Amino acid sequence: MTQAHAGFDFFSAGELPAPSVPADEVAAIVREHWGLDVELEPLGSQQDQNFLATVDGAPAGVVKITNPAFTAAELDAQDHAASRIAAEAPHLRIATTTLAGDGTPRSVVAETSEGPLAVRLLEHLAGGTLTGSAHLSPAVVARMGELAAHASLALARFEHPGLDRVLQWDLRHADRVVDLLAHYHPDPAKRAQVTDAAARAWADVHAVAADLPVQAVHLDLTDDNVVCTIEGGIRTPDGLIDFGDVTATWAVSELAITISSVL
Repeated sequence: MTQAHAGFDFFSAGELPAPSVPADEVAAIVREHWGLDVELEPLGSQQDQNFLATVDGAPAGVVKITNPAFTAAELDAQDHAASRIAAEAPHLRIATTTLAGDGTPRSVVAETSEGPLAVRLLEHLAGGTLTGSAHLSPAVVARMGELAAHASLALARFEHPGLDRVLQWDLRHADRVVDLLAHYHPDPAKRAQVTDAAARAWADVHAVAADLPVQAVHLDLTDDNVVCTIEGGIRTPDGLIDFGDVTATWAVSELAITISSVL
């Protein structure tokens, strides 16, 4: 019997079209709840709607309108995970949620033309990401490992009901994702190569799975989600963004996903 989960379940949700709220409507929400008159520039996202918010040309934050498939508990877990890493690794830059007056992470549920949606104002981190880099130096690769380590250590004892979710990125469900998606590959021979390799790999993983520690993880420390400063002419990652995939899974997933991105 499949275990029921309190939060999002990829295998029962199907596609997740992102919200598409008009920019002027989003600006009015920001004005009402954060007291800012902003101009908005759309940013890419797979399942949420994001805008860079500026005031007089200066970044004021990133407005994130979360896909309604995700629960309030899941959003709260993301906010607290970001705050926890920021507190335990103060030398890193972390895209935390703009705080309410009492110091707790703030998410508002706004009435929009697409119904009630959770809206957050996240800190904007300057410097850009590693996306599109043609080469990663050994120093940059090492720093990616350091970021994964700091996140893993900071979240090692983090518990929250919003971590109880099933994501397609969670390595514990990799075999199910392959089974679900493999038939879309149009070439039967290449499809068989993929499924056979995945089956052999999964057999090795399954043999040790019961002994793998489980904890909260960011789960997406990739070139898209680290921001950089310039050190000696080299873009060096020193910050983390996008906590939308925070969940509880195998602790080794944090490093494994970062390694996959580097490769």
